[in-house]
Amino acid sequence: MAKIRLKTLPISLVALIGLMAWGSSASSSDSSSSASPSESPSAEVELICHTDNPADCYPKVFQPTDEFQVVHPDQDLPPGLHVRLNINTGLREAKINVPDEHRPDLEGLPVDSSVVVVEPNPPSADDQPKIPPNAPAYDPAGKIKEPKSAGTGEASAFYKSLTILKKGLDVDGALEMLEEISHDIYYGLKIAEDYDTVHELFCLSTTPSTTTSNDGSDNDEATLRRARLASLTLASTVQNHPKALREIEGHWPQLSSSLCPASNRSPRTTTLGAAIFSLLPPADASDLPNPSLTKIRVALLTGLLKSPTLRAQFLAASPTGGAAHILRILTSPTPSSLSEDDAAAWAGTQRRAAQLLTDTFLDADMGAALGEWPSSSKAQLSAKECAVLHEAGDAGHGREECLDWHVERLRKEFKKDDDHWSHEFGKKLAEARKSKKPLKPKKKKGQGKEEL
Repeated sequence: MAKIRLKTLPISLVALIGLMAWGSSASSSDSSSSASPSESPSAEVELICHTDNPADCYPKVFQPTDEFQVVHPDQDLPPGLHVRLNINTGLREAKINVPDEHRPDLEGLPVDSSVVVVEPNPPSADDQPKIPPNAPAYDPAGKIKEPKSAGTGEASAFYKSLTILKKGLDVDGALEMLEEISHDIYYGLKIAEDYDTVHELFCLSTTPSTTTSNDGSDNDEATLRRARLASLTLASTVQNHPKALREIEGHWPQLSSSLCPASNRSPRTTTLGAAIFSLLPPADASDLPNPSLTKIRVALLTGLLKSPTLRAQFLAASPTGGAAHILRILTSPTPSSLSEDDAAAWAGTQRRAAQLLTDTFLDADMGAALGEWPSSSKAQLSAKECAVLHEAGDAGHGREECLDWHVERLRKEFKKDDDHWSHEFGKKLAEARKSKKPLKPKKKKGQGKEEL
């Protein structure tokens, strides 16, 4: 029968319930007189009634006493009561809580608390996922799908640009298209897979005539612009793209030993592998490479050095290239002949070069290959010797034996500039030095002077 709630009862009905409760109490045996009879609810108590019999009604809010009473499932319990589950009847009971109450019913029972550690079962062969036969090898990069935009003519324009670039037709238009689309992971991989395209892009990127001393002619501007676009395309292709980098790595044996086509102004006698790691002209040259282009090429080099194979080639290129060129960028003073804009751009290039060495060799949080550089076989020269080499000009700036002296010199020079790259770089370099035992300079037999 549906539940009936009576918020206010007639006085006569309340009196009748009270008489029935009293009669029930009076008919109880004297042995149960220790249990106090339930008090009759007042006229304002809200009751819950499941039947038409008023004797089956009970308060909506449980009325506690000093003795345990059964709590009905639909009753509301006031806070602060002592509630228990009667294991004999399976019913919930409650009473007024007495904090220091003596419990004679618990006397003699063991009381203990402990923690049980359940060791997990070792994994069995049945728990291992079963690889189906002929399943492809696991690739963390996953399958790279063609973008939806490819169906709108984008793919056709992309492959057309590749053809134009390799044939040397409208190179500028093709480079603009490739630079823009190389940011897409799918097209970046397609660029890296095509050896001829990669070869042409590296040849354009390493054009030797892009210096600050060009004559400002249209040919120089066009060459510089193409070098920038080619470098940006390659940098976008390999940035955070392991599959594309693996493709470049696969091309490297053929790529590094190849030569680029010569022009009237730019004879190419250096192998492409050496040119990629040579960011600066020879130490005795008076020209400085274009700052903005050098910064882009440093960014490209940062992506390439994620490959252990290319990183080993980069370190092996010293002392004529590789790390030596990065050190020359860091330690060479800014030429006074540079304009204000070019000087600011060169400072940005130096910061980017310091970041390359930090992220690649010194900072484990950035995935650096610790222990590969700086070389433990090259002991640092004395401050006096390094000062003499520094005064000698650019020929002494790329020497790793004076790296610590140059960094300390720059930290002192820019001590008021907390954001200067030399402070963080010097900190990471010192941490790398601590992990290695410093070598003492070798001495010639019978001489007290250190061998340079």
